[in-house]
Amino acid sequence: MAAMWMGNHATFDTYLENGDVAFSAGRLGIKRDGDDAALFVFSEHATYAGVFTTNVFKSACVTSAMDRLRAQKKIKAVLITSGNANAGTGPAGRADTERLAAGVAGHVGCAADEVVVLHTGVIGVPLRAERWLGGLEGLCQLAASTPEKLADAARAMMTTDTFPKVSARAFQVGDTSYTVWGVAKGAGMIHPKLATMLSVLVTDAPISQRTLQRVLSRVVGQTFNRISVDGDTSPNDSVLLFSTGGARMEAGTAAFCGAKGTGVSGTDDGEVDEPLFEDALRGVAQDLAHSIVRDGEGATKFLEIVVRGAQSEADAERIAETIATSPLVKTAFFGEDFNPGRIISAIGRAGVAVSFDRMRLTLGDQRVYDAGQFLVTAESDARRVMAMKEIPVVVELGASEVEIRYWTCDLTFDYVKINAEYTT
Repeated sequence: MAAMWMGNHATFDTYLENGDVAFSAGRLGIKRDGDDAALFVFSEHATYAGVFTTNVFKSACVTSAMDRLRAQKKIKAVLITSGNANAGTGPAGRADTERLAAGVAGHVGCAADEVVVLHTGVIGVPLRAERWLGGLEGLCQLAASTPEKLADAARAMMTTDTFPKVSARAFQVGDTSYTVWGVAKGAGMIHPKLATMLSVLVTDAPISQRTLQRVLSRVVGQTFNRISVDGDTSPNDSVLLFSTGGARMEAGTAAFCGAKGTGVSGTDDGEVDEPLFEDALRGVAQDLAHSIVRDGEGATKFLEIVVRGAQSEADAERIAETIATSPLVKTAFFGEDFNPGRIISAIGRAGVAVSFDRMRLTLGDQRVYDAGQFLVTAESDARRVMAMKEIPVVVELGASEVEIRYWTCDLTFDYVKINAEYTT
């Protein structure tokens, strides 16, 4: 099962030569079979930012990771376990997360609160971490900075995913090239805010914690928070962003400080230009967000919903979200049933003021609704559009210059089967 590489694979290979991050995958025994633990170890402590689920029912790992973020901890390692969400497990669950963090810390040489632990899997089952501690030593010893090791780690994170998801981007600042890369898992229980997913993103660019957090929050709002598979959210959703260059910058290492003569163009405090970094991070996050939708449980169609001309961005998002989560719309795309009335009806119940006399709706390359009425579409054109694997759905409202994009997939028989049998 090969990783789904997006962005620049060669860029990532070059980045690995500096050894900033080592990766490992292994089997602790949480899942019935296969690797179920992924490890990321930084050569030096990394600056840390994060965005987490807004579901008020939060896993022990989310509260643990949020506590480290609030304390502005520098992070040495990230452990992700698959097969058990460790959610709804009370104080014992939090103790289990911290026990795993301490176990990793003992092998990589740091404090326990300098390790972030994330979980994914079945909700409500005690983790009982003492059973898995013995496997941590080998996991840590096997860590190495190779693309193959990263692909293994991305694979070990998976639950119902069908492929590992990896992306990398490079950006140039003066004479210096920096890299942003990331991995993600997620295929079902996907919906803002966040989508049901775990993602680890890393850059070697010199970025402070404050800027790292600000940029991550914006990027998540435009990528991971604009995807939906089934309209459900999880207690474990987490997107973590680390800067190895940020830690060095704050320690005063000249090579990462934008000092005169280095060829690095940055801010007065040594950070690289924020827009350049944000653009690269957005590219990686969008790659990963799209791959989650493409891997939606049982999905056969990838739908990009474009909403133009709403009175506000919030209105546009509400319209797109209503279309993306409508079972009638999603099943119509699965069955290749040309039924644009379902989309217009979804817009009408979105709770947003729109003028149907000004609205246009286009499916694929076919305008199907304009100026208050449906247009006649030839049967051959309707069949051709609905047979496409990637279908743009464009809603034009004519009230402003606002435009947003949102991504979803169809709802299939396989989705029902996967989730009807998830714990059995």
